[in-house]
Amino acid sequence: MKKWNILLAAGMLIFSCAGCGRQEVEIVTPTEKETVNEAQAESEQTEAEVEEKNDNYTDLEEKGESGEIAAFAEKIQNAAANKDMEALADLCSYPLAVNGEVVENRDDFLALGADVIFTEERCAVVADTDIAALEETMAGIIMGDATPNIIFKSVDGNLGITGIN
Repeated sequence: MKKWNILLAAGMLIFSCAGCGRQEVEIVTPTEKETVNEAQAESEQTEAEVEEKNDNYTDLEEKGESGEIAAFAEKIQNAAANKDMEALADLCSYPLAVNGEVVENRDDFLALGADVIFTEERCAVVADTDIAALEETMAGIIMGDATPNIIFKSVDGNLGITGIN
């Protein structure tokens, strides 16, 4: 019986000590929490404003009716046919996505090189695009049925390439 009492006492001691470990708790004061929430709200507002500014569909409709979209697409076709990086760089709206990577400015775009931008497949797709039949999508105007393609849209009232895939 004495052994059982000792075992029982030892067991109770072990269980009571198990919950005594030190735990660190991070305390966030209301002012820090408010600062974080305000920063997130500003970030979300900025992203929403950019999306709204860059997704002006009525602007694309007007540009389509005036022939600007067809003229811009023809400039892209000419740059691709001549593998002219300078001409294509002038048509880009920075930052833009190239093969899934963000290119921040013209110099970074030119540094990619013609072999990355003017692949045989991409040049063929762009050359085969019927510029009279281009349609607006949520992404913008897409030259190509799938990948590879070149995407452009109205950014700040001007047409610009926003994606090269």
